Amino acid sequence: MKKPNIYSPHLEIAKKYWENFLNKRDIAIDATTGNGHDSLFLATILSKLGRLYCIDIQKKAIDSTTILLKKKLTKKEFQNISIIHTSHEDLQKIVEDEVNLIVYNLGYLPTSDKKIITKAKSTINSIKSALAILAKKAAISIMSYVGHAEGEKEYIAIRDFLKTLDRKQYSVICHTWLNREKAPIFFWIEKI
Repeated sequence: MKKPNIYSPHLEIAKKYWENFLNKRDIAIDATTGNGHDSLFLATILSKLGRLYCIDIQKKAIDSTTILLKKKLTKKEFQNISIIHTSHEDLQKIVEDEVNLIVYNLGYLPTSDKKIITKAKSTINSIKSALAILAKKAAISIMSYVGHAEGEKEYIAIRDFLKTLDRKQYSVICHTWLNREKAPIFFWIEKI
């Protein structure tokens, strides 16, 4: 019998949470779609039965995601996906459904302008908006990058905000690497 892989990079840990949480008929949002890799992973979990919203403020990210998903998915799988060029701050205005999983992979778009990054204020506003559209069985996944000054500020703001959530309504955990300085930090917020 093969031993389980104990060490996993930060995104692999997040993906394990998503995979264990989502049903094929659920609704998910990739609130920071980037190059579309997380969106593709979510789309494969949701198959043809669920619904996926892919959101990003950068046109380059929207274009990359569209190309990747059209290349890797069947037409039937792609028809349940909405790719929206806007800020993640306005989730309530974009999505009318109650959502089962909302995913954030913060920071900047890989291989792009590192000056265009997520910011604490808009991310907190987005998380507040996300909490308002969660279904009964729902979670929020946040990958926070502390390797740059703005990312550190954003992480502190997220951490401080999540500490205020009612523990009777939400379970909030935080994965950190103790022996990797400035490693990404993963938050999982699950509705109780």
